Amino acid sequence: MGSKSRLGLAACTLVVVLAVAPLPPPATAATLSGAVEKIAVVPDSTVKKATISLEKAIALAKEKVPVPDALDTFKSEYYENNGKGKWVLRWSGKKPTEANMQVTVDSGSGEIDGVSFYRSSPPGAHFNGLPAYSRDQCLKLARDEAARMFPDRFPGTVLVERKDRDVIPLVRDRDYPVVYEFYFQKTQQGIPVSDQGINIGINAENGELMRCDSSWDSSIKLPSPEGRVSPDKARNIFLEKAGYQLTYYMVRGDDPDSPGELKLVYREKPPGRFVLNALTGEIMDSSVMFYDRDMGYGGGESVSLLKSDKSALTPAEKSAVEENQKFITPDKAQEIASGALEIPEGYTVSGRNLERSYNVPGGRYWSISYKDSEGKNYIRVSVDARSGELISFSLDEPWDATKEPQVKFSQEEAVKIAGDFIRKMQPARSGQSEFRQSEPDVGPWVKMGSIVPGSYSIQYARVVNGVVFPENGFRVRVNSTTGKVTYYEMTWWETKFPGVGSVIGEAAANERYLADHPLKLEYGVGHQRWGMEKEPVHYLVYRPGGSSGVMLDALTGEEIDYRGKPVSKKGSPSFSDISGHPAEADIMLLAGEGIISGEGGKFRPDEPVTGAEELAMLVKAFDRDRYYPLTTAEDGPWYKTIFERAAAMGILDSGFTVSPEGSVSRIQLSRLGVNAAGWGKLARVHGIFNLDTADSKAVPAELRGYAAAALGLGLINAEKGSFAPDRAVTRGEAATFLVKLLKQ
Repeated sequence: MGSKSRLGLAACTLVVVLAVAPLPPPATAATLSGAVEKIAVVPDSTVKKATISLEKAIALAKEKVPVPDALDTFKSEYYENNGKGKWVLRWSGKKPTEANMQVTVDSGSGEIDGVSFYRSSPPGAHFNGLPAYSRDQCLKLARDEAARMFPDRFPGTVLVERKDRDVIPLVRDRDYPVVYEFYFQKTQQGIPVSDQGINIGINAENGELMRCDSSWDSSIKLPSPEGRVSPDKARNIFLEKAGYQLTYYMVRGDDPDSPGELKLVYREKPPGRFVLNALTGEIMDSSVMFYDRDMGYGGGESVSLLKSDKSALTPAEKSAVEENQKFITPDKAQEIASGALEIPEGYTVSGRNLERSYNVPGGRYWSISYKDSEGKNYIRVSVDARSGELISFSLDEPWDATKEPQVKFSQEEAVKIAGDFIRKMQPARSGQSEFRQSEPDVGPWVKMGSIVPGSYSIQYARVVNGVVFPENGFRVRVNSTTGKVTYYEMTWWETKFPGVGSVIGEAAANERYLADHPLKLEYGVGHQRWGMEKEPVHYLVYRPGGSSGVMLDALTGEEIDYRGKPVSKKGSPSFSDISGHPAEADIMLLAGEGIISGEGGKFRPDEPVTGAEELAMLVKAFDRDRYYPLTTAEDGPWYKTIFERAAAMGILDSGFTVSPEGSVSRIQLSRLGVNAAGWGKLARVHGIFNLDTADSKAVPAELRGYAAAALGLGLINAEKGSFAPDRAVTRGEAATFLVKLLKQ
């Protein structure tokens, strides 16, 4: 099954983490003087200029692969490694559900190296029973799609049958459609090629192409099969030198602390695998790993191929082309990098990648990589693709795990070295920064009982309007033996900073925090970070209650999450207008779970509930998909997302809706609730229901199943023997209805 896109969350989380995260581990031996020195770089004859432009790459991709019109967002990256460049083109969209497509184009030949489609399932989608298409029918569809998408590749493939065939839950309802995956593996001279082929996923519910990806590298060199060991000889080698052996094996239960059943089984002899070099007849040891043996071909859902215009560039694509034309060239970026660092003799350029910066919104940079003649040591330099500024560099440092580092520079000296270096690199911005923190880097060598750092990680944070900005500034690593700077990174956003005149005071913020997170006296288990003590120690400490990483809104003092939204706290909210009301207990229960809310300290229990309010209650209560949190729509009214989710979940069935700002009738409430609980299909078979009320004829025949179900389950009570289908439902009644529904 498919995974869901979480890039937005990842990007937001990363910004926070970078402020406190340690620097990347020391990478090997190049030197960088305390000042920036310009020296020559050994030219790399293998680095070639891209002959295929971004615009041409887009045209080639769209000629080979139909790009759905719904994917209206476009982004691109350029990567170059050991002389081979490639464009990575990405299309994405959010309508009707989040989807994306990626195509990789060889910048030298224009060949399509990789294709990948993906579409997430609609949030709250519901399926049950046998799908409309069998696996064999889906296989035929998959062959047709593979031949259509890759006419030059598909004839040279073979179907790889999976032993773990797709399991279809026939009885249990499922949240995702059944998707059958088929892998057509590339062959050469009839021999399958690992990690090369075409993967197709067919939606068995409707027969649509849901996933399509292909990894196909025509430049890889495969050895000739001439002179290979025969199958019989390989079999004999396995029997004589490897094979299986009888062993005991314990089958563990659910409780990891309880012993399970002990069984006798046969298992492979150490090292637990058999890989024979077919050309030499030798068994390969475990120093060479074959990851594909432990990886499946499964995968998720993808986007259907819709009709699209292959020739014209979309607005998003044109924007990307125009943006790309403003970037400095990779040659210029390399020139800047080699003019700033001292590159040891023998190092050559191994890669030039145009990448996106997750530290700076909208940031793009060229990453230039150097390697030594043996390909063991690397130097990496990042240059801003727009301004040409040096963003970062990392020099590999040799480590000997058996030797204690010779510390010649103290942490205080390292901080001074880092400050001097930053002032030389960025004289203006260094004056807008202040020292934040420094930590010793211990490892891989650790001595019990003392800290012997191999280097120091130092952070300087940006200061704006007298306020520190930890996510902006500088990070530097200084070698404790040589005093050299071996890592440098600048993060600096060009943005507008709001004034600080309206913030609450520091004392008030602390009082607000402690009011919600009072200090608690407890024994805490302390682990020495550097392993100076063998066993953890219990300490008697005071610590604030609740989770760590709490943020408060500086204007209101309200606790907020990483998105800047108020943190929803479960508890007993106070409403001034529900005391003694028949629905008081139900309102408090739902409010405590964050399903309903009031305004201005009031719930207004006797006012009519609106369609948007009712749908919001049902969606929050029944939506099991935690990866799609409800958010306010950016391009419409607040309830737009609510209605879209309700439709996807089946709460709003085909042809049925409610007025978002108008009232909800009792028959509408019954229909919404029965649908939310998953009983709508049965309720729509209205002929099997008997609505025994005085006004049964006032309920349309096609809706009598909903009315009978609501009455029979006790969700709604009859009023003087009548159902009263058109009477508007109050907010208090809606709360009681939902609580009863949730208890079914």
